[in-house]
Amino acid sequence: MKMLNKLKNLLIICLFIIINSKSLESFENKILFKVNNEIITTIDIYEEIKFLKIFNPEINNLNEKDLLEISKNTIIREKIKKIEIMNYVEEVKIEDKFLLKFIKDKYSKLGINSLDSFNEFLKSNNLDVKNAKEKIAIELIWNDIIFQKFNSKVIINKDQIRKEILKNSEKKLQRELSLSEIVFDINKKSEFNTKYEKIILDIEQTGFKNAALINSISDTASVGGFIGWVKVDNLNNVIKNEINKLEIGQYSKPIRTSAGFLIIKVEDIKEYEIEFDLDKKIQEAIMFKTNEQLNQLSNNYFNKIKKDLIFDDL
Repeated sequence: MKMLNKLKNLLIICLFIIINSKSLESFENKILFKVNNEIITTIDIYEEIKFLKIFNPEINNLNEKDLLEISKNTIIREKIKKIEIMNYVEEVKIEDKFLLKFIKDKYSKLGINSLDSFNEFLKSNNLDVKNAKEKIAIELIWNDIIFQKFNSKVIINKDQIRKEILKNSEKKLQRELSLSEIVFDINKKSEFNTKYEKIILDIEQTGFKNAALINSISDTASVGGFIGWVKVDNLNNVIKNEINKLEIGQYSKPIRTSAGFLIIKVEDIKEYEIEFDLDKKIQEAIMFKTNEQLNQLSNNYFNKIKKDLIFDDL
């Protein structure tokens, strides 16, 4: 606890210097702490804050304390993943074709659809190209490791999926929801109310996206908890029952999952007519449920690794 408090004080001082500095050259680069042998410096904090502000404009109105919490959490999460993936690869690097696919999937709304436009976007916003590409590489390699390790442990009941789909086969309309999430965990049951109350306060004061950036342990935290469009029929019954109570802009109470507690928000709703295609619906449901389980396994695996690492302030 003393180490964490000391670390927080160091980061607050660092953040104050960063925010009040006009340029990167105006403050000294110092090592703040280590996660195993991975160091985190004032430059890392500086670059992380810039990166977060560009890709998550909502955080520009946050106070220094929240900005500190977000940058600290995202850097630590990234370092933990990097430490683990270095057990499997010699270099944190991916082929351009995989990098391009990720860019198109994630940043197409920003008008980024090629490696050249991605590089130009980073340079125009004074972001480090090498650092940004490493961030993407870490995520992609991590996801591949999770798939290789846990894909065989994913349990899919095709017969149950078929029954559920056939039960709803008379539906003329397909209902899809645009969803965001906050996933959190606790060490003791007694911590639940304190943690939950803090999250609710953050949502009320800073908005759901910023609350996700501050509190969520899911990989979606880096994009403000945004999941994307999800077909209601593919959701498990527990989540489906909670979501069906919500209107656009509302969020659920915590839902217990194997990876922790889930708070889910409905960003938007759309309905459209569909032609019933059993095979297609089964494949869509299998893919969704596979990804859902892999995400939960990823969070569990991450938390297990984190407990075994050494955090040192310097």
